[in-house]
Amino acid sequence: MSDAETPQLSIEFRDTPCPSQPLAAIGLEDANLLDALSQFDPYGAWRVDLETGMVYWTRDVFEIHGMPYKEGPIDLALAISRYHPDDRELVMNCIEEATERKTGFRFVLRLATPDGHNKLVRASGLYRVNSQGKGEVFGAFSQFQPRVRTVAVNS
Repeated sequence: MSDAETPQLSIEFRDTPCPSQPLAAIGLEDANLLDALSQFDPYGAWRVDLETGMVYWTRDVFEIHGMPYKEGPIDLALAISRYHPDDRELVMNCIEEATERKTGFRFVLRLATPDGHNKLVRASGLYRVNSQGKGEVFGAFSQFQPRVRTVAVNS
């Protein structure tokens, strides 16, 4: 893979959230979209309760992390500890910035796997005040899959 094809670690913040896109307007429910996104590759959703520091993951987020699925929350510190040591502070900074600025972020960073390797993961997050009036950050999570173009050469 040439340098031009090698995926780069990246972080991006958004100054203002994008306009809402209600799925009900087209006759879908939130779960329908997650089912479609995860049909071929693991693709999950996550939520951080800012008051308790607990994180909630869908099944595919556990799979991408190489952890067995369990219902209920996990500690934010444990979730962040799964990242490459050089990327852990960046993940925490994304959550803090989204909370302080009440906006969103996206990143491609390295996740440490249980077998000692790293894989690139993509996450996007958005701050909101939930129906109980409490702040939280939620978003989407997937393994980064670089697109590789294959060209057949006739000899």
